[in-house]
Amino acid sequence: MYSVKTLNKISSKGTALFGKNYSVGDSESNPSAILVRSAQVDTDTFSEDLLAVARAGAGVNNITIDKASTRGVCVFNTPGANANAVAELVFTTLGIASRNIHKSLAWISSLNGKSDEEISEAVEKNKAQFVGTEIAGKTIGVVGLGKIGILVANGAIGRGMNVIAYEPYPSVGNMIMLNNTVKVTESLDEVIATADILTVHVPYMLATWGLLNETNLANFNGSYLLNFARNGIVSDAGVSFFLSKNKNNAYLTDFPNKADLSNPQTISFPHLGASTEEAEENCATMAVEQLKDYLEYGIVHNSVNFPALESRPSPTTKSRIIVINNDVPNMIALISKVFGDAGINISRFKNESNGKIGYNIIDLESSVSKDLIESLKKIEHVIRVRVIEF
Repeated sequence: MYSVKTLNKISSKGTALFGKNYSVGDSESNPSAILVRSAQVDTDTFSEDLLAVARAGAGVNNITIDKASTRGVCVFNTPGANANAVAELVFTTLGIASRNIHKSLAWISSLNGKSDEEISEAVEKNKAQFVGTEIAGKTIGVVGLGKIGILVANGAIGRGMNVIAYEPYPSVGNMIMLNNTVKVTESLDEVIATADILTVHVPYMLATWGLLNETNLANFNGSYLLNFARNGIVSDAGVSFFLSKNKNNAYLTDFPNKADLSNPQTISFPHLGASTEEAEENCATMAVEQLKDYLEYGIVHNSVNFPALESRPSPTTKSRIIVINNDVPNMIALISKVFGDAGINISRFKNESNGKIGYNIIDLESSVSKDLIESLKKIEHVIRVRVIEF
């Protein structure tokens, strides 16, 4: 029986995938795994039984990744599951800004209580103050061509826009989906200087903190800056400088702070990027499937701290041993030696590493003794040893 603790409301379409061998809910006190959306997770506050954390979403800055790695806890996310929801929101909010929808809605509510004739007269008299601009023909700069960035770039082409995109580390799987009229460059400065509209879609990490800032945004002469990625990727100083350049400039963000809410040129949204029924269902389904594969078979998909490793057990496999170690030389030899010294034949041995963590799946056609497991645990640099019986 596996125990799964939920820390947020998770779509029932996902949790329904857990079978009879799972106990799932927010009251689970000693979980094998955690299923979370936006709640903070400190893996050190849970017992040694914790094996995995799955975030039903892309960003994982709410999870203590380094602590998890030190304890051999696998952390998953669900890249792409909410991509369409975020991409649609980008164009929705861009339309709101470019057509002054937010201003017109605020004004139109002031006519409540007036007669039909008065409303009609006021509308015709005042509509000119809400004249906007069309996005067709404009150049949008897309910073980051992950799954969301690809959809935004392609969606912009479909709306008659020109697209220039920054992606220093292109993924083949993503790039084959990109419209071939999109200009891709490794120069962020070129994108900034060329764009009329700038939208950022990179993951939040140390390398992307302040990626758009006061220095490089000095060369941005466009009107709209959009951040539907994460707070901190666009610096506060950069936003302030950009808005000060022109009173008609606007910053659209899904991650508002105090400064944003007090600036009339900022249009803020309450983290709505993945807030669609479809996205929540997709994220929950993907997260649950990843957790089940990991708990039941030790298979790793979309982990942010462990290397990917797919290995389904054969019908003759009785025991599967998972060894997680620091990625240092000679670990495979040391692990294999333990089995050799015990006179145990390994039917399959698979290993992957990501430069920090080594992940090993060892299949046996026999049961395994506690003494052998203890011998594996005593190897220097081994972080964790799991046994899955079939």
